[in-house]
Amino acid sequence: MPNVLVLSFEGFSFSSRQLFEHLLPKLLSRAVVHESLTIQDALHYISSGWPNILLVTDPIITEESDESKRLLAEVVNFTREGCTTILMGFFAAAVNYDRLDEILKDDFGLRWRVSEYTKHDTRLHSLDENLIRASSLVPTFCAKALYLGHVPTAQTIYGGRSGANPNAYAAFARVGLGKLGYIGDVNFTEEPERLILAMCHLDRPEDSGQSMETGAS
Repeated sequence: MPNVLVLSFEGFSFSSRQLFEHLLPKLLSRAVVHESLTIQDALHYISSGWPNILLVTDPIITEESDESKRLLAEVVNFTREGCTTILMGFFAAAVNYDRLDEILKDDFGLRWRVSEYTKHDTRLHSLDENLIRASSLVPTFCAKALYLGHVPTAQTIYGGRSGANPNAYAAFARVGLGKLGYIGDVNFTEEPERLILAMCHLDRPEDSGQSMETGAS
């Protein structure tokens, strides 16, 4: 089973389901999950090489403290070595936009940039099935999110438009030997739950076409 390390530093415990009510039971049935509530604990698990997947639920890794910078460096290196890292949960709602742009460019080597915080319809793009499977994902929905611009079509999972400009609600790209995912949603509904599972390659056939609530316990 994959090992999933959840980084939750700002008081909203993932394990208490304050983020996504039904996601944790799904993860626990498909992976080994550990939640780090301190930077030191996260550094210990990452340096041990334990996780296959990192779920970053808040923007502590983007802050300017020495500890945060050290953690960011470890996350970037570990991602490049083969880990799947997903920025999700409260990350988009609380991150500093300029700092996120800087990290995406300088640390992860991506063109992605913050576009706007807004609400509009998004649609599922044609996807590389080796990167992420689409079978459990809904084709369209309306989402309030921090959208990204300058995301290549091949790296856009869900996209929409604000005027003439294409925006990405969710993006996924190869970074070195690993992958970086971004979900800009600021609500914790069924669509981003399904998307997180798909990015982790932990989606199942039974997830398709049914409410997440029907499988939760």
